[in-house]
Amino acid sequence: MLIAGSVPPHDALGALSRERPIFHSEADFQHALAWQVHSADPLMNVRLETRAARGERLDLMFSRSDLGLSTALELKYPCAALDETVDGEQFVLPARGAQDIRGYDFMKDIARIERLVKAGVTDNGEVVAITNDRSYWTRPRHGRPTGAAAFRLYEGERLAGVRAWGPQSAGTEKHTKGPIELPGDYVLERQDYRKVVDGRGGSFRQLVVEID
Repeated sequence: MLIAGSVPPHDALGALSRERPIFHSEADFQHALAWQVHSADPLMNVRLETRAARGERLDLMFSRSDLGLSTALELKYPCAALDETVDGEQFVLPARGAQDIRGYDFMKDIARIERLVKAGVTDNGEVVAITNDRSYWTRPRHGRPTGAAAFRLYEGERLAGVRAWGPQSAGTEKHTKGPIELPGDYVLERQDYRKVVDGRGGSFRQLVVEID
């Protein structure tokens, strides 16, 4: 897919990784990606933190009015702790944790963009996550079922249908809004984003889910 019929998203992320190997926050990531896409296509209209429809907030909306096309993006930047100087700039990333809740939020964003595409509010969309926390893509070795299994973002995981908390996560479920239904069918496949330093937490990977 293309962003608003113009910019390949993986090209934009590849160019961004060369300019910005690491971000201070999700807002920093959001601004940097918006800047990159607009630099790739100066005719691109960019809106941050927009309300594309009643009750629906989006991180980014790109559009080309001359082409009559638009793309909605939701971004996630859940990180493991890292305190490093990169290209002369200090970055202090706190550990975010709560991987199950953040997985739930990722899937909720997919469902939101699916609704907007179906309603004709946008032509397509993406949910993009960049993280240096390997627990998001690595399955635990114990193999035991958990109450949060439906909201894990492990490599090769297939997301489709109804995603719901298991009985072991009754406490966690109170802080969310129940099951999520995904009409689409997605298999999670990551790519390397950028290695900034050696050691634990020094390599970032990207996960892109396209909704077309």
